[in-house]
Amino acid sequence: MPTRTLEYGNPGILHGVSDDLRTLLEEAEVRVRYRDGELIQKRGDSVPGLRIVRAGAVRAGNVGADGESLTLGVFGPGQTFGEMTLFADLPRTFDVYASGPTTIGHIDKDRMEELLRDHPELTRVFLRTLAMQLHAALELVEDLRRLPVTVHIAKLLSTMAKTDRRMTSLEVTHESLSQTLGVTRASVARALDRLEQEGLLRRGYGRIELPDVPSLRAWVAKNSRLSPVG
Repeated sequence: MPTRTLEYGNPGILHGVSDDLRTLLEEAEVRVRYRDGELIQKRGDSVPGLRIVRAGAVRAGNVGADGESLTLGVFGPGQTFGEMTLFADLPRTFDVYASGPTTIGHIDKDRMEELLRDHPELTRVFLRTLAMQLHAALELVEDLRRLPVTVHIAKLLSTMAKTDRRMTSLEVTHESLSQTLGVTRASVARALDRLEQEGLLRRGYGRIELPDVPSLRAWVAKNSRLSPVG
């Protein structure tokens, strides 16, 4: 039974490069190991460079003015962060912490620029990855504005499954869903109650089981359709 942690976004560049380029990236990086909860980058940091999750996972988010932490998402092996520091000279937007023992590959700006100059296909991979991330971000904004919490949670769970198997299990808690979607834990609990009553999921300790992923996706599609144009 496959298990997945909470994720946001799309596969990183490692999913779109050749074996030769993958080797070049590995040779260019400096790998650093982090303990669970250790800070990897701080919001506002201005040192540019690409970060590749090699093992474990990272949690990206920020602390609001009220002191409450909001997690945007968790990125796993093969996913990247720091692209905006490379291509737009922007400071880092989120605090990023290790979620469990984690290994990160650090590639500085000068080395990345050499790779991009010498291997144009890597630029195409970055463009595709960033376009996919922008699409996902716009869709998330639209979902937050338009969809009820129950449908939004169902859609997030169906996306996290990333499989067409009928049964899958997700390592996810009420708190992580609450932080990711920016809603209260009570709202999450009510939404999960409804989805469980409809037979679309089963809850366990620290995990949610999806007994029929295709049926969940069909329910999401039915309940999140846009009105016809015109």
